[in-house]
Amino acid sequence: MKITLMDVMTEDHIHRWVSPPAHQLTVGLVSKSEKLIWTRDQMTEEVHSHSLYEIGSITKTMTGLLLAIGEQKGLWNRADPLSSHIPEWTSSPFAQQTTLLQLVTHTAGLPAIPNNLRETIVDKRNPYANYTEKLLIDAVLSESPKTKKSHRYSNYGFGILGWLLSRHLGKSLHDALYDEIFLPLGMTSSGVGANLREPSATLPVYSAAGKPMPLWDFHDTFAGAGAVRSSLSDMLTYVEAHLSTTDHPLSSALEETRKEQHAIFPGRGIGIGYSWMFYQEKDGSTTHWHNGGTYGSSSFMTFNREKGIGIVILSNYGIDVWSQLPLIGMRKMNVDKLARILTTKFFEERS
Repeated sequence: MKITLMDVMTEDHIHRWVSPPAHQLTVGLVSKSEKLIWTRDQMTEEVHSHSLYEIGSITKTMTGLLLAIGEQKGLWNRADPLSSHIPEWTSSPFAQQTTLLQLVTHTAGLPAIPNNLRETIVDKRNPYANYTEKLLIDAVLSESPKTKKSHRYSNYGFGILGWLLSRHLGKSLHDALYDEIFLPLGMTSSGVGANLREPSATLPVYSAAGKPMPLWDFHDTFAGAGAVRSSLSDMLTYVEAHLSTTDHPLSSALEETRKEQHAIFPGRGIGIGYSWMFYQEKDGSTTHWHNGGTYGSSSFMTFNREKGIGIVILSNYGIDVWSQLPLIGMRKMNVDKLARILTTKFFEERS
């Protein structure tokens, strides 16, 4: 018997996790033959809500797409060193040897956050709110050249990348993403934080335990790492753009973001493109994915072009740190675990 999205979402352990009244989990599944949306025990074929979610680090895929678009327009090249775009960094050995490609693939040797971030934090629940342009410029100037440049996930690196690209364009990152990505794709409700046309449409957010949390605030210095808020409708439009087999304005740039730029585990088919992570399924097809999380939100987007299937999961509940650790052979339910369940059911089992 064919497993349906409703079958999965009504399993007891998933239902218990979703059940708190404030938890506004929503799931969208797109395939060659259907589009299904699950929200609060209801199934539909249309999105009836345009509530906005913090999508966290899925933003990085959009920053990577902005890089690809600018390359195709001749504005920059992935091999460009940072020093070639930022005059303040022309004397920095680190900026002279670090490229845009290394930033977008997390291979620049940078830590997760810059050394001078912690001193700016007033509210630990909103960590990036006070990180200004001067602080970012100073942080890069203090970096020493890196000898080891293996894959190392870095919000810092994507903060640099988003800020550098938008500065080159002479725009805020919100305007750059809107003009180059959201408008061409028809993503009418997406944007960076308070720059949104209707910021009040953003859902209130909560910790994994249901405690109210603040929405995260960003300067452009870190916006490229995780500042976008979006709706399920827009995120399904985004995943459909990646699945599309017909030409549209961003087809070639989207294709570029999916190509392997760095092999993380070559023997296992695991690598990274322009932020998109990917792995090979048992049947040899490729699944791309990225997750996201703030202290009060969590998200996941994944797609498999060969199978023509994409999934988006958006939650206004954050991830409990304990849910990321093995607990007596089990893991607490969260967005990442739900994504694993859904990809197993709809990607692996539909070979």
